[in-house]
Amino acid sequence: MFVLSKLFWLVFQPLAFAFLSVVAALFCLLIAQSGAAAVFSGLAALTLGITCFTNLGMVLLADLETRFARPDLSEPPACAIVLGGGINTGASARRSTYVFTRAADRYIEALRLARLYPDMKILVTGGDNALTGARYGEAEPAARLFADHGIASARLLYEPDARNTAENAANTAALMARQAMEGPCLLVTSAYHMPRSVALFEKTGMRVTPWPADYRTDGKLRFSASFDRPMTNAAMLSTALREWAGLVTARLRGHTAQLSPRQNG
Repeated sequence: MFVLSKLFWLVFQPLAFAFLSVVAALFCLLIAQSGAAAVFSGLAALTLGITCFTNLGMVLLADLETRFARPDLSEPPACAIVLGGGINTGASARRSTYVFTRAADRYIEALRLARLYPDMKILVTGGDNALTGARYGEAEPAARLFADHGIASARLLYEPDARNTAENAANTAALMARQAMEGPCLLVTSAYHMPRSVALFEKTGMRVTPWPADYRTDGKLRFSASFDRPMTNAAMLSTALREWAGLVTARLRGHTAQLSPRQNG
């Protein structure tokens, strides 16, 4: 299923889908199917127009980001679970350091929490989800990051094998059981990713407290045309559609109880 999901997204992410539609249109012209070529050309133009010149991606992300808010903590948390994705594993391995992705705020927030709550343990979950067979997990660069910022290694745990969120949840639950750790733990991940993450973690029987980070929007956007930043618009829509596809897949496979999880309901 992991490989199938990766291949599906290689085809259906917006820019790839537009490119393949153009290829299909050219093929139809070669075989003298002008009507089909026009359909595929129109599909490519529509996809590119929505993807690059509207803020649809930001609207979809804003909806996800408002699902869960950080609660007021009545007592210091015992642990925080940090979902991987904030470190570029391949670049970090080749350069023997930690190279961040756009989701770096997951680690920035983890460091802030670690200093705010000096007795809190930190569990980082995330391996290599590439299809190339490379095995660069986040454990080593994350360990270097925390060490460089004065966080004692005794406070840290690593789950280095998870390739997606479902495996993050399952592997973390197993690791916490082996370590006799009890929740609820803070769950630190990107705000748009929190609905699916909470649902998948709770499906394993774990108790988690959502602690969103890495906000991409201000949460108050309405759909409109947007001509000044086409590449940003494309990246936002790709991220949003991928997350919504993950929500649909998790629900269809019975991994979540709701298609659209929300706080308190």
